[in-house]
Amino acid sequence: MNEANIDFQQLRIKHILFKSKVRSVLYGGNLDTEFFSSNGPINTWFNSTGISKYRNLAEMKDLIKLQQELNASANSLFSLYKSGQIEEAHRGLVEIENLSDQFLSLLLTLDKKLTAKEI
Repeated sequence: MNEANIDFQQLRIKHILFKSKVRSVLYGGNLDTEFFSSNGPINTWFNSTGISKYRNLAEMKDLIKLQQELNASANSLFSLYKSGQIEEAHRGLVEIENLSDQFLSLLLTLDKKLTAKEI
């Protein structure tokens, strides 16, 4: 496993945790405000690893954009949930899943692209 593989595996794990935490909040768990903040692990990964190592790759810019969309969608669902619109918030998880599929697909593409360059 090369350095890029490890970097992207770390992001993949953080992303899966993101989805899990969104779902947890929408089913009655506590909102981890630190995790979803600009200092949370995903944003920290993008700021410390993604941008510093892979900023010149179009896919990285697309991943950042997708993460911003995921953050906005999650915050919207949290607002719905807090305002008592629980069923609407639950239905909104479909958008999180769709964005997540795009995110993971793009991450895999980027990982393969960088692995192919090292061969």
